[in-house]
Amino acid sequence: MSLHYVLFFPYGEDGWHWELRMHQPEKQNPSHLSQIHYAAFRIFPRELEFSSILRGGALFQQYLVDMFASADQARLTYLRNNQGQLRALLYSGLEDAVASAGDGNLNLRNLGQRVILPSSYTGGPRYMYQCFQDGLALARHFKKIDIFMTVTCNPKWPEIECELLPGQTTADRPDLVARVFQMKKDAIVDFVYKRGVFGRTVAYIYTIKFQKRGLPHMHMLIFLEQPYKLLTPADIDTTICARWPDPKAHPLLFETVKTCMIHGPCGALNPNAPCMEDGICTKKYPKSFIEQTSINYEGYPLYYRPDDNRSFMVGNHMLDNRWVIPYNPFMSATFGCHINVECAISFASVKYVSKYICKGHDRATMQVNSNDKIA
Repeated sequence: MSLHYVLFFPYGEDGWHWELRMHQPEKQNPSHLSQIHYAAFRIFPRELEFSSILRGGALFQQYLVDMFASADQARLTYLRNNQGQLRALLYSGLEDAVASAGDGNLNLRNLGQRVILPSSYTGGPRYMYQCFQDGLALARHFKKIDIFMTVTCNPKWPEIECELLPGQTTADRPDLVARVFQMKKDAIVDFVYKRGVFGRTVAYIYTIKFQKRGLPHMHMLIFLEQPYKLLTPADIDTTICARWPDPKAHPLLFETVKTCMIHGPCGALNPNAPCMEDGICTKKYPKSFIEQTSINYEGYPLYYRPDDNRSFMVGNHMLDNRWVIPYNPFMSATFGCHINVECAISFASVKYVSKYICKGHDRATMQVNSNDKIA
């Protein structure tokens, strides 16, 4: 690393190598220091140490990418060289080869030793398939998914802004953004599962995706116990709100809704909005005014959006209840970020969550080898 990132290591400091050990005075033989632990050591701020890495801007982001790629390649190399310990024989053989052919057109030249990428490797095909099967098992056991919740990182959280170094913006510190979002995510899961914000929760599924602009967000499915399930319009109104709050009675909630829970604007107000396709909003905004919550003929809820003459200035436009994204007042006021709460109707949301992180990959040049999952 000192040869490649000369600005970060001007004195030619040693990078990671196999002989590095963890600092464990209580152990006679300290364990090896992994590449991930070494990278975490380098990017962690210390009061008595000036870190040129954390002040690297775009070069810092390139450093993070290289460190992860190096550690990931080490993992894949270990899996390739230790197929016997991974019980790869369970995956290989004539029966497995015939089953994997799919259409029955088996090429006999492909028989032989196969290189398997096990489900323990995060993001691999078997890992994704296993997560999807776990989600289906939960949905089959608990019968109905009640809430679909999307939580997006807010780069203006005070926990992020207070830790930025002088002259930095949020884009300069992806490590800080990820750490704060991880803590917020844990707190949200705690509120949902242990504190029962929506009622007693019996199970949940979530996945985290990083936007191409770098901000992480979480998709979460929530299964509620029978007395708390959202089965009627009255049940939905106790949990989900789709209208402007009172700015005097709930000032904190009002500011969160104004900054994080307003769609667009799009349509005639902004024809060039990202959500516009063929002159129509793909999210179907602005919605219609609705005097009471109901379920439409397709099985989707239509939330209560009264025409109460309440509209506020967002950007350069006055927007009313038709532009408000459904939210839960308590969660939005507590966490101060975009938290879209929807009443889930279909089992298809399990498939959506499992496949979402595979949507929209960046393009790459690839060589396909059907027998080598690691490649």
